[in-house]
Amino acid sequence: MHSKICALSLLAGLTLAAVPVTAHADAPDALDFWWSDSYSDVYFARPHNTYQKTAEHPNLDYALWDGFYALELDIHEYKQVGGVKQFPVKHDFLDSDTGNNCRWGQGGYLRDCLHDIRNWSDYNPGHLPITVQIDLKAISPYAWGDAQYDELHAQVAEVFGSKLYRPNELRAFTGYDGPRQGVYFHGWPSLSALQGKIIVLIMGGPTGDKNDYQENYVRRYNYNANFFVCPNADSPADFDWWGNANDFDEYDTNKWVICGNVGSPDGWDSIAARADANRQLMNLWSHDYEYDEYWRMYLAIGWGASMISRGNADTFDDKIPLVGLRGSVPVQFQMVNDNSNKCVDVWNGAYSNGTDIIQWSCNGDPNQAWIYTGEGQLRSAGNTAYCYDIEGGNGNLGDRHHIWKCDGGDSEKWRLEWNGSFRGMKDRCMDVPSSSTADGVQLWHYDCNGTGAQRFHLNWW
Repeated sequence: MHSKICALSLLAGLTLAAVPVTAHADAPDALDFWWSDSYSDVYFARPHNTYQKTAEHPNLDYALWDGFYALELDIHEYKQVGGVKQFPVKHDFLDSDTGNNCRWGQGGYLRDCLHDIRNWSDYNPGHLPITVQIDLKAISPYAWGDAQYDELHAQVAEVFGSKLYRPNELRAFTGYDGPRQGVYFHGWPSLSALQGKIIVLIMGGPTGDKNDYQENYVRRYNYNANFFVCPNADSPADFDWWGNANDFDEYDTNKWVICGNVGSPDGWDSIAARADANRQLMNLWSHDYEYDEYWRMYLAIGWGASMISRGNADTFDDKIPLVGLRGSVPVQFQMVNDNSNKCVDVWNGAYSNGTDIIQWSCNGDPNQAWIYTGEGQLRSAGNTAYCYDIEGGNGNLGDRHHIWKCDGGDSEKWRLEWNGSFRGMKDRCMDVPSSSTADGVQLWHYDCNGTGAQRFHLNWW
């Protein structure tokens, strides 16, 4: 992961660099980053089902005006409409084919959505690269065969034309025959080099056979492909540059895979870290929640996801920006109390159930370092079998804090707040009793009040 920020006092530490982003009038302020950064070094928040009409996005291009540069379109197999092949844009097969927020031509089919994006791009020619995720929905196990992919291949090129950034261009940029290996050794083009471009990623497909159908597209088009494939991935090994993506094991197709679609399984954090290390794209999503909550978005960025599912643009006003540097917030850190300037410490480095968690003068030892996991645990870097936990497991007022063998219980789950507090069970916070500044004081569970005794700045470890 990157280390462009050496210490983070949360919002104040999110220092990115100057990029002019045109925003909708109601959009949250964007923080800055460098045009020279590689495309794969940047994360992009993506509105979940961007095509659905919402108060925030009554039209598709509102998401772009809001500062989102990754969009999601769900499409179903094409049908003949007035003698023209059209892909319905919708979530479920019973939904209206055109009851979405795409307005070009007043049709609401895929071409209309793509034209909305193209028109916005033409109006804002200096924009950051736009990533369009097209999720292939299907009921039939035989959907998305060659004819369907051929039509999608044609429509994407028909609308986007020279704005489309194709897989073969990435291959040529890296100087390697296989982009998968090429991006690992040579990286991606900079945001500046991709200015005004549109990148299309294809995801999904028939139930149980998604990746095989994507592989078939790559086999048939390879050097002439108009879009990148983003197969389902469920393990870190799916992102190793020398290994195979899931199901991409025939016809020399694996070398074209530079993206994985990850549905927040257990251990998604280690998957994201591997994707980041191999400079591959990773789309992170979930059925249960979007990454609207501050702590979830923080973890997604810190562990290295590049496309992160969001429900709306409102939750992170004055918190985490919609676009920023991937891996730019620490997830392995010292927790330094704002009031005492002392570190959260496992007493005497003694790893057994019930050892006190205290504050102590910072010394850089592993018993003062913590790993913030995708599940919200704080595992001790000195022994990752042990988690920051609440005595008794109930979260009552005044319960003392200690370590305990990690078991996935609620008492070891912590939600990082934008002000540096950690909120746990019963919406109570980590706290240094009586705002003490003395070494050896055991932390406890207390009603959240935002004082310095409950705020921590996080130093990379």
